[in-house]
Amino acid sequence: MNNKYPSPRATPLPTFVSGVFKNDTVVDMTIIPMPPTMDISVIIVGGGPVGLTAAHAFSKLGIDFTLLERRDIIAEDVGASIVLWPHGIRIMAQLGLLDQLLSIGTGLMSGTFQTVNGKAFLRTSSPQLCKTNHGIYPQCFARAELISTLYNTLPPSARSRIHTSKTVTSISSVPGGGIQVLCSDGTSYTGTFTLGADGIHSVVRKTILSLSPPPITPSPLKTRYSLLWFSLPLLPTIPASSAFEVHSKNLCLQVLANEKSNVQFCFLYQLLPPDHSPSKKFTQSDIEAIISRPDVSSLPLGGSGLTVKDAWPLKLKCGITPLEEGILKPEWHFGNQMVLVGDAAHKVTPTIGQGLNMGLLDVVSLANQVSEFVGSAGSSREKVLGGLDGAFRRYRAERLESVEEDYKRSGLVTRLTCWRDWRFKLFDRVVMPIPGVDVLLVNKVNSPIMAKGLVFRGIRVEREPFEGRVKWKEKMPLLDKTAHDEERKESGG
Repeated sequence: MNNKYPSPRATPLPTFVSGVFKNDTVVDMTIIPMPPTMDISVIIVGGGPVGLTAAHAFSKLGIDFTLLERRDIIAEDVGASIVLWPHGIRIMAQLGLLDQLLSIGTGLMSGTFQTVNGKAFLRTSSPQLCKTNHGIYPQCFARAELISTLYNTLPPSARSRIHTSKTVTSISSVPGGGIQVLCSDGTSYTGTFTLGADGIHSVVRKTILSLSPPPITPSPLKTRYSLLWFSLPLLPTIPASSAFEVHSKNLCLQVLANEKSNVQFCFLYQLLPPDHSPSKKFTQSDIEAIISRPDVSSLPLGGSGLTVKDAWPLKLKCGITPLEEGILKPEWHFGNQMVLVGDAAHKVTPTIGQGLNMGLLDVVSLANQVSEFVGSAGSSREKVLGGLDGAFRRYRAERLESVEEDYKRSGLVTRLTCWRDWRFKLFDRVVMPIPGVDVLLVNKVNSPIMAKGLVFRGIRVEREPFEGRVKWKEKMPLLDKTAHDEERKESGG
């Protein structure tokens, strides 16, 4: 990576070596970088949706970056679906991605909850209320399509700064400030700081934990549930615009359909046994054993009598993963060298689809804090390096309350839908079906949280993309109308 700052011989920090993924590809390093307008450079580790959104933001804000992704292909077809709620879609709209995302997403307009015998105990229109309150339905995406769209909509100069087959093995400081990231293929990259967007198995987080003194918890994540997912061709048993769930003791089946991808995604949540080892690696045999259990194979898929057993032979892809839960404390960064966003900093169960939305809000907050601080520091490299630690602290302080709210909501709903005990079952089966309760929860809990959604303060748009009954707490920065009209006139628009 070409860098305005010199790249002297790296001084190793206490060593952390990943050494998990083999990498034999060496990427050409001679590509001319995108000209930055801010005097910093960021090494983004992780090319998932959060890392690519950071690349979009930095590209628009004039922040120099390089993105390192361990997979050979950015949009590898792994994982299942992703849900963006209005405050997440609003961020994407500010980045100019709304039309592209709506072309691949499906709006969720209703939900049906059933018992294992196929009896519907709640039909909710809360997604419709979400649109009334915030101007758009929640949107369901196939993960691979979302990543592909985020990558392909980057300008060529930004795409040239994305390198695949890059497994990070160590992160080191360099004399005079800055960092060097070493990859398993022998390549290295230098920058001002490293942004860890590398998910639940974050190398950057492990490095921070290895360097940080107590009271940072060595293992902040706990695992109480697992998620078995599989995809199917789009079946007529469930409307594409509807979410479908089956609730049972220690089990929940959730089905989301994406009509634009002609795929529906099935998610089976289950409570893990008390003796489950966090180090256990699930296998295909584990998946088949779970699916063959009578309490799982008989679960209904919609109201037509189709069951999991009937649909399983039609599966396109499947997988199983433990569901970690936790928030890294007390910090999400190390000095002025490393900072975490998304699942690398906090992990929630995906029952209500908040994970990516939380990661996007992290990117917004961090980008705001860094760009505003660097702008105020001027051309002084010493001031930039000396003040990044404060910018990282302000970012976490701004995000922590919202993260804790989403963490609690996500965990609560997982336990509610899996009937963790009689109290959760009572609330789910007796209280939730009472007319108006779902509306009350949207208006008093969900909407106030979404209304606090952040926006990039340094990216101006022509107009607010979404307006509803509930006003956004933070206004979208708008283009000066006169200047904008003149620009359009000059361009012939």
